[in-house]
Amino acid sequence: MLKKFLATALAVSMVAGMTACGSSPEPAAPAAAKDTAAEAQEQTEAAPEDASGTYKIGLMISPLATREEYYRTAELLVEKHGLDKFIMDVFPEDPQNEQEVTISKALNIAMDPDVKVMIFDNADIGTIATVNKIKEERPDIKFLFGSLNEDVYEMAKVGDLLLTIDPELYGKAVAQMAVDTGAKVFVFYSFARHMSNSMKVRYRDSMQEVCEANGVKFEQVTMPDPAGDAGISGAQQFLLENIPSLMQQYDTKDVAYFATVSTIQESMLKAVVENGGIYPCHTDPSPFSAFSGALGLEVDDEHKYDAEYVTKLISDKLGEYDMNGRVGGWDKSYIRCELEFLFQYAVDYCDGKVNEVDGLPDVEEVKKLMKDIYGDSVTYQNCVNDQTGEEYKNWYTVSRDMYIF
Repeated sequence: MLKKFLATALAVSMVAGMTACGSSPEPAAPAAAKDTAAEAQEQTEAAPEDASGTYKIGLMISPLATREEYYRTAELLVEKHGLDKFIMDVFPEDPQNEQEVTISKALNIAMDPDVKVMIFDNADIGTIATVNKIKEERPDIKFLFGSLNEDVYEMAKVGDLLLTIDPELYGKAVAQMAVDTGAKVFVFYSFARHMSNSMKVRYRDSMQEVCEANGVKFEQVTMPDPAGDAGISGAQQFLLENIPSLMQQYDTKDVAYFATVSTIQESMLKAVVENGGIYPCHTDPSPFSAFSGALGLEVDDEHKYDAEYVTKLISDKLGEYDMNGRVGGWDKSYIRCELEFLFQYAVDYCDGKVNEVDGLPDVEEVKKLMKDIYGDSVTYQNCVNDQTGEEYKNWYTVSRDMYIF
């Protein structure tokens, strides 16, 4: 019943929701009416001081059909922080070919004058064009991005706070898990679109470096792009055939498999487990992504998002396949942590609880949220452009210890 209520409330918010929450005063005119962008920026920095609960936060999230955990986590966090504070919509299922849809949806949210912050996560194709369009009308809005899926360094130019997994730390940890498990071959699946993403290239290079340093053969295999003509089913079928084929080719089950795309992980994990290979990590590490479907887990509603409970369930089930020690990941959801961080920062910003200097993220707030949300093993740093050496003060990359199931 609660889910029905939430879905209904969000739908009403998206269709009708230009009404300010509570008994707030008449909303101010949009920032586009200000004389200059500089004045709008001054208004932005002052806005949280006067928010008094009248603000709204816009949210563009991945659709349920393609990235369920992103969508479900967003629902939970909207409920936690208050339905009246959020206007939520989803990216189209084919963002590459429907960028105008993304622009239209996000612009509709941004035109509510009470919106002070917008969160884009998974920040999909079309986010850059969308934010640039919004800034023409609302230069006062603050933009927070997670999980970047366009030119990452261009995204750093338009976003105010970016959060992604650390490519080097993550890449090395994933490959080291495979090495420690006894892998003789490490297979890296990807495709041209993803290999145009600098962050994915960087963690690919880190994985290869660790493998080569430890005598593990590194093989990059081009798979069908799930967003291409073959679709998700075509990509899944390729993996179902290729995974056992490579074990036969190398005459060993000690083959580790990693893919850069999230939508095929369930099929991939199932094939690896059933064939006795090594699955070092999900591309979006989480005990809630891929495992239930791949392993046939039955999780009741009470424990559906209980990481400790689900992690134990996964380990027990893998034991039935004699696969304990050959599957890795995080014992917390990367997606949940990322979204919790962005939501909490947005709320604290609107409540006037952050102390930003020159529009850059509050370092102390970031430090607090990192430890509170990601846990004691968290490691984070500002992202550095691997081509120019530029350090981005508005962009944090994060990693934490691997968990072996």
